[in-house]
Amino acid sequence: MIPSADPLHERLRAASAIVGVPITVTDDAEWRITDGGIQVGFGYYAAGGHGDHEAVALALLQLWEGARFPQTGPDRARRRESILQKEPALEPLLDAILRLQAAAELLTALPALRDDLAAAATRSLPEMLEELPRHLQWVALLLWVGLARRNRLAAAPEVIAEWQTLAALGSERTDPLRHVLAPDPARTPLQRFERALALLLPAYTRLMALDRADRGLAHTGDESDGEAASAGAEGLGGSDGGDAEEPQQGEGEATAGTAAEAPDPASDRARRGEGQDRAEGSDLFAAEQAGFVTAFLSTPMPVQTALLEANVELSIDARADAAAEASAPTGGSAGTAQSARATADYRTRAAELAAAIAQMRDVWAEVVTERIAYRAAFDRLPHEEGDALHPEALASVIAEVNAGTPNPRAFVKRRARPRRTRRSGSTDYVLLIDRSASMQGAAAAAAADAALIMLEALAGAERDVRFAEVTSGISLDLDIRTSLIVFDAVAETVKPLSRGLDDTVRQRMVAAIQSPRGSTNDAAALSEAASQLGLGGDRGSVDPLVSDGLERRRIVIFVGDGGSNDPVAAAAQLRRLHAAGVHVYGIGIRSDDIVQRFAPRSHRVDDPRDLPSALQELIERERVA
Repeated sequence: MIPSADPLHERLRAASAIVGVPITVTDDAEWRITDGGIQVGFGYYAAGGHGDHEAVALALLQLWEGARFPQTGPDRARRRESILQKEPALEPLLDAILRLQAAAELLTALPALRDDLAAAATRSLPEMLEELPRHLQWVALLLWVGLARRNRLAAAPEVIAEWQTLAALGSERTDPLRHVLAPDPARTPLQRFERALALLLPAYTRLMALDRADRGLAHTGDESDGEAASAGAEGLGGSDGGDAEEPQQGEGEATAGTAAEAPDPASDRARRGEGQDRAEGSDLFAAEQAGFVTAFLSTPMPVQTALLEANVELSIDARADAAAEASAPTGGSAGTAQSARATADYRTRAAELAAAIAQMRDVWAEVVTERIAYRAAFDRLPHEEGDALHPEALASVIAEVNAGTPNPRAFVKRRARPRRTRRSGSTDYVLLIDRSASMQGAAAAAAADAALIMLEALAGAERDVRFAEVTSGISLDLDIRTSLIVFDAVAETVKPLSRGLDDTVRQRMVAAIQSPRGSTNDAAALSEAASQLGLGGDRGSVDPLVSDGLERRRIVIFVGDGGSNDPVAAAAQLRRLHAAGVHVYGIGIRSDDIVQRFAPRSHRVDDPRDLPSALQELIERERVA
């Protein structure tokens, strides 16, 4: 169909620039991924009874939610998937939180959409909440308040009580729900998602338990299954900023550990004696949740993986970051604005280097895949049918047969279970970058890009490891830490040796590298690298507290254009690292001096733009399968 030239369509195309994905608009009802963008079917909204202005607002929300969210916060998207693998019953709440946070970000960037979006939400949401199960009433109430700013709705007494409890956590100036939904430049997307989940999940699980009890669906699953839903669960998809911040009681945020009470719908079983009705009751319960998602949280956006597989490039619009900056507390003003601008510039450059980041990250993705093997093993619980008789089920089977129980559980099934193939492989990387007076222009810019690519890729690889551990259910004993040191006359540690990457480091990284000055004290840089790796004294011994009890490989990568204040001292520090088993690599930018001093682990690049490729080759060479 030929795209319409309707003014409203043009308004949608213009406003979508802030989302960051190119779109075309058609009059049919289907949305598609096209080469380099998204085709928006405007007819989708006419079928739902939405007027033109409502349709524009709702389309922008769904573009923001389905296109911008997965790419600006991939760890948040992975966290949602990992939680749902453990707790499918949490899908209505998880999707509602993401929609509400997306709406809050969109309205911060485009406040003129507020009335149209509220009208669209009013048309889309259920009016009669009492007709829904109580835990779905809770989700619907959150959507009404968050999207349509309306909280005077009739609901079950238990739901109203939970809402009053939530409201009581706030103060005269703080609304707990809006507090966890509002954009917050001080927190990563994953931290904002976890914070909202910690506040809203406990009520959902309590209400869901009541609904299950009413249906006679007794929860008998392992309580540990709920850990995937915990907003404070470590490593569930990773976090850019390391561990998520603990919610502050004064802000009206519940403790994250409450989320561990979430039940496991996969273990739903009716009370004994209900026979065939138990499966039907459980299926009906799940069908109600799926129906709620389809009716009130549905989106015409193609699945997120389709967008990523199509390699649609997301342009991070500076206006969105400026709007988020404007929503931040105004106490520090100039410093806050400068910090937000540095973050925005960094994100823009990171988006431009996304392909190189993904390529380096894939090196470790292969390592993760190779560390997980599958072997056949029997389940520990009996089933009604299976591959072998359960060794301890004979007595209970006889009792159940005598009692007339149909299909007693007497067998075990053979399944493929994941196992770790090896333990070693944890790696520490320390990147040293020369910022002396000679490192100017293209060399400094290339070094900054190389550092950005390496640290972002390895932080992503660390998140991939944690995600693989959650989905496979085994510990891989695999740990990736990085450190960044820049040096001139002195050495400055921009990022201490640690997992992940936070916005503080991001803001400092590029500016620190692209500030050439002073002389070349490479001995101080190598000494600081030894300190970061936990090398004590002159014997090169390793501090056991730093190694965390894991067998670690230690890699130092030195990037510079040659020259040294004190070659003798630098050589002594290099010998110290070698004696401790550290692999030290030198990459010389148009420099044979570094190639000679760091031989045989050294490399020369004549074009500074080849630095990322040189680092890529080094990571591949040193990877541990």
